[in-house]
Amino acid sequence: MTVPPIPPVAMIAPPPIAPPPPPPTDAQSLRARYGAPDFVRQESDSELWRYDGDKCAAFFFLYRDGDALKIRYSETLPRGMMMAADPVCIESLSGREGAKS
Repeated sequence: MTVPPIPPVAMIAPPPIAPPPPPPTDAQSLRARYGAPDFVRQESDSELWRYDGDKCAAFFFLYRDGDALKIRYSETLPRGMMMAADPVCIESLSGREGAKS
């Protein structure tokens, strides 16, 4: 009994995955990306903005640079063992009401 040969299969590359947008760097781009924060704490030269997601919270620490507030640090709760901010949590904020994707 002879088995017919298997016809060649065309290899199709998967569509490219778009890279995530660059992270916000200041108050204006942060608000444009994720909408209004759920909590703001203002100090003389800094602000803390908290965004509450479905499964996490993200904290952005902004410091005055001239007339602008620049993001210096961010962290999330819960977070991984070796990271301050979980990128999955941060990106999940894009789904919040008022956020612009």
